[in-house]
Parts: sequence; structure tokens; C-alpha cells
Amino acid sequence: MEIGAVRRNTRLIKITLFIITLWASVPLLWILRDIGRMIFAPIFYYDDGVFFIWLKNTSIFVFAALGISVISCITAGFVLAVLDVPFRRFLLFATLVTMLIPITAMAMPLYVMIDGIGLNNTLLGLVLASSYFPFGAFLSYLYYSSVLPPDLVGMGRIDGLGDLGIYRHLGIPLSKSLISVVTFFAFVGLWNSYQLPRVLLAEPSKSIMSIGIEVFYGQGTTLIALMMVIPSILLYLASQRTIARGIFSGAVKE
Repeated sequence: MEIGAVRRNTRLIKITLFIITLWASVPLLWILRDIGRMIFAPIFYYDDGVFFIWLKNTSIFVFAALGISVISCITAGFVLAVLDVPFRRFLLFATLVTMLIPITAMAMPLYVMIDGIGLNNTLLGLVLASSYFPFGAFLSYLYYSSVLPPDLVGMGRIDGLGDLGIYRHLGIPLSKSLISVVTFFAFVGLWNSYQLPRVLLAEPSKSIMSIGIEVFYGQGTTLIALMMVIPSILLYLASQRTIARGIFSGAVKE
């Protein structure tokens, strides 16, 4: 009975202390709310909340282009590393050359192509123009060259697997770390994309954050820079072990 009474009293004391702490924190929370309004109000409420339109456009653009980039890069890397396709050396060389071309040199040709199919000044056009990620394709090629040796592929063919079967039963199950690495680098590039959105998006209502925040230069620039960097940092912290494993696993052959 005494032990039960002690436990009830302890629980009651904890609840009481929690209520007192919560009540005492109300003034502090009120002050922090007012400070937050003073800091973020010029950004969040600028031009009737256009910031949230930029945030929505950025989210649609980044995640749509990210999905296309990751799938295309991993598939291209698998094809170049594992399958005996025609002109494989030329395709690999073209991938390397594309990595060396700055985005400023590709902006106008991409603009002409997107304008030619009637998708200029649209998020879809920006997604299509930004989805190719040659670094991710080359990284996938190096990874699959290491983890899928010809002997393993040959065993798969003996078991009756075709090209699609090898990709499905061998390539995809071994690509968890690779997907994390390609996703991280592609996300950082897309989230901070500036040159192509500047060329392809003309209307402010269709802009994304990296372009729209120019209007705030000189008004809390450091805060805006942090807002752009934080998502990439959070993504890295959430998947750093998988990213590190993916980067180093392709460099080690048993």
C-alpha cells in the first residue's frame, strides 16, 4: 500500500510540475511568436503570400524532377555497366562530356527545345529540362560495375533471367545505397537550381524559391539563405549512413 501511495504521489507531483512549467512558458512562447512574426512576416506575407506559391512550385518541380532523375540515372548506369548495348563506350563518353558542360552553356539550347514543344514558362517544361543528371548516371555506372560482376550476371542468365529480369532481381535489390546517394545529390542540385528556372520561367506566379527570393535581398538575406540550405542538411542527416555506404561501396571490390 505504501509503495502504491508513493507512486501515486510521484505521478501527481510530475503532473503538477508539468502544468506549472507549461503555464510559466506561456509568456516566453508569446514573445517568441512575436519575434517570429517580426522576422518572417516580411517574407511570408510579401505580395499577398506569394512566398507560399513559390514554395508550392518548388516542391512540385523538385519532387517531379527528382523522381525522373533517380529512375533514369540508375537505369542508365545499369545499362552502361551490365548490358552489352551498341555504342556503349560512346554513350559513356557522351555522359562524361555532358558532365563537363556548364549549365549556362546548355540553358539556351534547352530553352529552344522546351519552347519548340510549347512548354516554355511552365513547371512541366522546367521539370523536363532539369531531369537529366549525368553525374548520377556516371556514379550509377561505377556502382554497378563494382557490385554486379560479369560472373554474377552470367549466373543470372543461366537461371533464365533476361535483361529486364537481371535489372529487377539483381540490379534493384542491390541499389538501396545507390538510390540514397543519387537522390541526395540530385535533390541538392534541383533545390538550388537557378540558371534554368531563370531562363524558362518568366511569370512571378510560376517562379520557384531560388528565383523569387531575389526580391528579399537586403531584407534578411542570411535568414533566406538558411531557409534554402536547411532542407539539404536535413536530408543528409536523415540518410548520412546510407549515403556514406553508397559512396564507398562502389569503390571496394572483393
